[in-house]
Amino acid sequence: MDQAIHKLNVGHYTLDVKVSQLMDRLSRMDAKVGELEDNIREVYQHSKDNRKETGRLEGCQKGRRMGYKCYLVYNSYEDYAGAARKCLERGGRMAMPRDRKEQEALADYVKSFFHPGNWPVWLGINDLRSEGMYVFDDGTRVSYFQWRKHFLSSQPDGGRRENCVAMSSDDGDWWDHYCDRTMNYVCEFDDRVAL
Repeated sequence: MDQAIHKLNVGHYTLDVKVSQLMDRLSRMDAKVGELEDNIREVYQHSKDNRKETGRLEGCQKGRRMGYKCYLVYNSYEDYAGAARKCLERGGRMAMPRDRKEQEALADYVKSFFHPGNWPVWLGINDLRSEGMYVFDDGTRVSYFQWRKHFLSSQPDGGRRENCVAMSSDDGDWWDHYCDRTMNYVCEFDDRVAL
């Protein structure tokens, strides 16, 4: 009986050692997994930063430079929120013409891009927060407007239904639209070369 108890004690001790070794290995593996997760997050952040910088460079190389901004038309269909997200992912924001000079230059670029067609493009302007109070996507109030003025269809005419602004490519006039409509869009980027 003593011999059996001794064997059990030795077996128990051996199991304790094995469990202790396994716990030690598990602890080291947890630390390694934590390091790997940190590395993955760091690589992901670098990748995001690189995509933004690549988008900005592409915008200023392929698009049109205007003062301290570059504009690039994307000939792909997105709703307003999707277009805003795509511009941010590329390191820019949807185009926000702040004055007549910027508006005219942007309208000329968009017209030449789609010539001879007429395709609307999203701008970074909406009145989603408060009907009739138009703001840029960065939250600042719009002070210059280029609404379509015509005896049949003066803009904005959508009331609470149409809260996002697009520019017509043939004449540069602005129209209010349903935000979930899909259309082309224009991103703007800071031109660091000009700065």
